[in-house]
Amino acid sequence: MGILERLGLRQSEPVGKFDVGLDFIDVVDLIPDMSAEQLWHQQPHLRTVTSFIARMVATVSLHVYEREDDGSRVRVRDSYVTELVKKPNHHETFYRFLYGSVMDLCLYDEFIWLLDDDPARGDRFHLYRIPPNWVVEKKWSDPWTLEWLGLADSRTRRPLWIEGERVIRFAGYSPDSVRSGASPIDALRSVLREQIESASYREQLWRNGPRLGGIITRPQNAPWDNVARRRFKQMWQATYAGAGSGSGGVPVLEDGMEFRPFHLSAGDEQVAEMTKLSLSTVAQVYHINPTMVGLLDNANYSNVREFRQSLYGDSLGPVMKQIEELLNYELLPRLAARDHTLDPQRIYIEFNVEERLRGRFEEQAEVTSKAVGAPWMTRNEARAMNNLPLLEGGDELVVPLNISAGEPDPEPEGEEVEP
Repeated sequence: MGILERLGLRQSEPVGKFDVGLDFIDVVDLIPDMSAEQLWHQQPHLRTVTSFIARMVATVSLHVYEREDDGSRVRVRDSYVTELVKKPNHHETFYRFLYGSVMDLCLYDEFIWLLDDDPARGDRFHLYRIPPNWVVEKKWSDPWTLEWLGLADSRTRRPLWIEGERVIRFAGYSPDSVRSGASPIDALRSVLREQIESASYREQLWRNGPRLGGIITRPQNAPWDNVARRRFKQMWQATYAGAGSGSGGVPVLEDGMEFRPFHLSAGDEQVAEMTKLSLSTVAQVYHINPTMVGLLDNANYSNVREFRQSLYGDSLGPVMKQIEELLNYELLPRLAARDHTLDPQRIYIEFNVEERLRGRFEEQAEVTSKAVGAPWMTRNEARAMNNLPLLEGGDELVVPLNISAGEPDPEPEGEEVEP
């Protein structure tokens, strides 16, 4: 927490009157269960879907634009806002920053940014991501306004307090609260619990054995005291169970005993179907098409292309929209309050989704050539794409002789006739 103290956090208790009510108790918090962190570490389907969402959002570049008076826009490449969306702080790139923020949103339905805008601590603005599980207390001036955010300090056991004005926070929807959202993991606990129990059963089966699944019978009237029963059980477990010397071999039974195979197969237990159901359910809760995260039962080339096109519209579009609004309507006005040269009415930040929706080069070249009606790339541009040196005269656009730009018909020569 040393860096948090250097950012101007205070150790003492905030002074003032704060609202502590008006929200219902979250019943899920009263149920002792695995935390979101534990589920993410242990459940592969939850990790697959959430990391897929975060990776796909973080790989889209953020561009800064300025609106012109005629309604057009110009990309801004040399401002501190541009630098901020490339490297938010000294410790991470914006990809890592955005990846962590979207992961927080997936796991907690909330992400928190700390804006370091104190000129005494640097020559530019910085953004830091605060994991939601660091937060131990929040103080509100009303149900909608966060005044103070308390972070855990493992050394002093007392919260480190951040002013709400320095916090940019997004929380999702909950029917019980206007202050915090409801994690999607709460809706997945029953499905994830089934996977935990199934994995635990398979682990016990392979660890404790025996490898031969079944039951052993013996004549009802055959003498067998407790000592003999205990000796046989210990011998069987030591020889044929786990890593015993006879594992996988043919067991030798005592006189009158009979081994009857009895074990549910993977088909009977519907292991494959339950695994697919778990992955499909997690993907549906996070509004991701299951095909995009590896469920390929009905996948083919054409529908995967369409799913990829819809990924950044129906699935990830709302997430990216929320981030854009925070940057444009929360971050930029706060930056403009200190730097009056920044006009948030003209400057805005936008995800460059087009770069992720582009087709292959062959498809782009074909579509562009049809739209232009003629060759559209010079030889030097093509050589630069293939890391070849430029040629003298290669900047001229070569046009085949059978292609010419249309020109209007010339006016007929002669004297004009008065009507």
